[in-house]
Amino acid sequence: MAGKITTYADFQNFMDACCTKVGADPDLSGHGRWWRDMTHTTFVTDGTVKGQRVVVVGDPDNSIMIHALRGDTPDFDANDPHARFGRMPLNANSFFADADIDEIADWIQRGCLDGAAPSV
Repeated sequence: MAGKITTYADFQNFMDACCTKVGADPDLSGHGRWWRDMTHTTFVTDGTVKGQRVVVVGDPDNSIMIHALRGDTPDFDANDPHARFGRMPLNANSFFADADIDEIADWIQRGCLDGAAPSV
């Protein structure tokens, strides 16, 4: 159900919960819990992980985070031994559920808001 994530804190908690569900421990990865290490402002303006810009606000289709979670580009293809990174999260029991990835993509599409949308 889209709309569960309405703040950056919701996003952070959602990422932690998804990692727990799939048995991933980001603290053992090469990038840690990057969503806990950067502020909302950094996340939406210039946040990077391993030199890759994490999100394009309003554009989940061009957000590296979504590609990493879906494993849908050559860099993140879990079936390609030559993939630069592999599908995320690595070393988990499974990958994030499509519905969970869709939830994150929906929040990105809505502008990665950190609370209510501004009044017009």
